[in-house]
Amino acid sequence: MLKKKSKKQQMEFSRSPKLSGKVNVCLGLPLTALWLLRCWKIDCWYNGTTILSYIVLLLMVGTGIYRWAFRKGAISDTVTLGGFSNRMYLRYRQLYMPVGIAAGFLLIFVFTALLTFIDDGIDGLTIQRLSEELATFGWMFILVLYKVLKSYVDFYEYYRSPEASRKKVD
Repeated sequence: MLKKKSKKQQMEFSRSPKLSGKVNVCLGLPLTALWLLRCWKIDCWYNGTTILSYIVLLLMVGTGIYRWAFRKGAISDTVTLGGFSNRMYLRYRQLYMPVGIAAGFLLIFVFTALLTFIDDGIDGLTIQRLSEELATFGWMFILVLYKVLKSYVDFYEYYRSPEASRKKVD
């Protein structure tokens, strides 16, 4: 028989800003270094994507430093319960990050291979061309890493927060 789809709920809760600040700083600094290395390798210092990426990474590190070091008191945040990420977190806990990152990287690889196949045909689908395309879409790896780590921390903080601080968002 068909399974009934689970309903998604948005829940608001209060939490300390320190952990999310640490995530932003501890992920933002290495990603900035990796992005610098990528730009040095393919020599793309002044294009729009690179500049936009540095602005996003700077904002990520800046908000992380603010939350980690200077922000006092609890912050209000929302989390979506009942979705795929939440079910995966509840089922796997410790394996949530490696499985989420691997699934995201696999999706990026398949997406890039599909775009290369559509653009060049089967003859153009070489290792060199695929590696160039993966370097071009490097910003997607940053998004996957950040999304998986942030959602893990959000779920961790939500389930650690007191029941009284949680409320349903309509």
